[in-house]
Amino acid sequence: MRISEALAVTVVIPVHNGAATVARAIDSALQQDVRPVEIIVVDDGSTDATAEILTGYRDKITVLTQQRRGPSAARNAGAAAARARDLIGFLDADDIWHPNMLRLMVDCLQRERVAVLAFCDLEGLEQSGVVVPGMVDERSAHPPSMEELLTRWWPVYTSATLMRRDALDKCGGFSEEFKMPGFEDPYLWLLMREQGSFAYVPQRLVRYRCHTMSERMEKYAAGYRVFCRLVEQRYGRMAERLLRDTARSFVCAWGFEGLLAIKAGDKHKARRAFARALTYDRRDFRSHLRWLRTFLPMSVIPGLSGSFVQRKLPATKNGFETGGAAARDSGRLNSGKSGKHPAAAVPR
Repeated sequence: MRISEALAVTVVIPVHNGAATVARAIDSALQQDVRPVEIIVVDDGSTDATAEILTGYRDKITVLTQQRRGPSAARNAGAAAARARDLIGFLDADDIWHPNMLRLMVDCLQRERVAVLAFCDLEGLEQSGVVVPGMVDERSAHPPSMEELLTRWWPVYTSATLMRRDALDKCGGFSEEFKMPGFEDPYLWLLMREQGSFAYVPQRLVRYRCHTMSERMEKYAAGYRVFCRLVEQRYGRMAERLLRDTARSFVCAWGFEGLLAIKAGDKHKARRAFARALTYDRRDFRSHLRWLRTFLPMSVIPGLSGSFVQRKLPATKNGFETGGAAARDSGRLNSGKSGKHPAAAVPR
């Protein structure tokens, strides 16, 4: 079944060194109940076997190749080449759409004619292969107002959205000041929300590949700095709480990594983690104290670091402890994230 011309959808898949996953992403777009008008894959300077894999789809997709410029520029290049003028969806090369993704999202935007973007719930896929059901928490399971977006991070994931092309064009696409992955998507959601309302689809229509908290924090640190600068320039005092809470989330996340390192007996790794926490808030007394403790003998440090370090870890979800003192110490970190923020403030 192909979408009528009035609801033409283009799917854009940016990829950089995605040989291990890009075929599954493309297949999931090709196998939609309601097929898109076109699928554009933008090879963003891959140096692995990505190009060879894309060659195998040459009769089914359009492939654009560019030097490495980052996911923002790759998505924009795909959007600029799109024939469809109505709807556009961005699917990351390590994520998968369920077969009814486009059908339900298009239906939603048909009903919600004033909405400029629809987003859905999704399930996470951990590196261990464990599937995490539901990544949009209960308090976020509705379309956010602009005030809500400027207050805290909202769990809108790029692969879990479908948006109107004209609204995206008015935003200028993804900001290409983000040269590497990280935080380019929550900034776009702010710009899109200026254009109109959002719509929410509660079904879990995407399988999203999760990364560990430390991987996300390392990978997206540069994007965080760009995000803070752009948000402060555009929204000023209205975004103070969002920026403050996002910085606090990084402090909590790195603090939690440091506590885990102490628990594992690695005070040098812990020292690095607490030092990273201080780069987000140099006035944070707890991070200073934890950092100073790492210069003491390892035999002394656990006894000074609280009950979490001294007790056996309970069950975890997405790599983070699920309850009790650890949740309080870490700022209730989880990967549901996002966004990816608490550790969710460290988005994908």
